[in-house]
Amino acid sequence: MGVPGGVSVEDKLLAFCRRALSALVIAAAAIPLYLLIKQALTPELESFAWPPAWLPKSLTLTYLNGVIATGELRVALMLSARVAVAAALLATGLGTMLAYAMARDARARGLGLAALSVTRLLPMVAAAMPLATILIRLRLYDTASGLGLALVHGALALPAAAILLFGAFVKIPLELEHAAYLDGASPLAIFLRLNLPLVRGALAAAFVLSFLASWDEFGFALLLQPTNRTLPPLIYYYTVFGDAGAASALALVSAVPVLIALIALRPVLLHGLRGRAR
Repeated sequence: MGVPGGVSVEDKLLAFCRRALSALVIAAAAIPLYLLIKQALTPELESFAWPPAWLPKSLTLTYLNGVIATGELRVALMLSARVAVAAALLATGLGTMLAYAMARDARARGLGLAALSVTRLLPMVAAAMPLATILIRLRLYDTASGLGLALVHGALALPAAAILLFGAFVKIPLELEHAAYLDGASPLAIFLRLNLPLVRGALAAAFVLSFLASWDEFGFALLLQPTNRTLPPLIYYYTVFGDAGAASALALVSAVPVLIALIALRPVLLHGLRGRAR
C-alpha cells in the first residue's frame, strides 16, 4: 500500500532485502579472504590454538618472506602467468569469432550452442587421460613453457567467453553493418572497425574471466604439469605436507595478480556493463 508523497512499505522492504543480500554476498567473499590473510600473517602456535580467535594477537611475515624467497614460487608464478595469458587470448580470440558467427547466422548459432554444451558435459577425469596422451605425442606434456596446459585451459574457457560475447554481438543492429557495407567497407573491416569497438567491454570481461579460469584451475594443472607446476598445484602440495601458513601465504601472493588485473580493467568492464544496461 503506497504512502502519498513518500516511499511505500513495499519499496522500503525491497530496498532492505537488497541491502541484506548485498551484505551477505560481500561477507561471503570477504570472510574467507580475511581468514586467508590472518592465516598467512599469524604465527603457527596461534593459528592452531583452540578455541580459535577471530583477531590475531601477534603478526609475522615469516611465511610471506619464506615463500617469496623460494625459487619454486617465482617459477610457478611466471608459468601460471604465461599459461593464463595464453589461455585467455586463445579463448577470447576464438570465442569472438564463434560468437560473431552465432549472432549473425541461425545455423551457426545452433551448431555452436550444441558444441559448447557438449564440451561442458564431459567430466574432467574422462577428458584428462586422452588429453595427456595427445599432449605426450605432441611433446607438449609437462613442458616448462606450459603450452599444452594453455591450450587445454583455453578450450575450457572458450564456452563461457563465446556465450558472453554472443550476448554482446547479438545486440548490435544489423543496420549498422549494412550501412558500412554500402559505404564500401569490406566484411573484415566491418568486423574489426565497427563490431569489435562496440563490444570492447564484453571482450575485456571475456579476457578477465578466461584469465581467472586458467589462473585458478587445479585439476588439469595437476595432471598435465606434474613437475613444472603452476600455482594451484603448488599450494596443494604445501597444504598436503602440513605447512598451512606457507600455503596461505602462497595463496595470498597468487591473489595479487588477480586483483591487479581486475583493478586495471575496472573502467573498461564498467563501461561495458553500463553500455549493456542502456
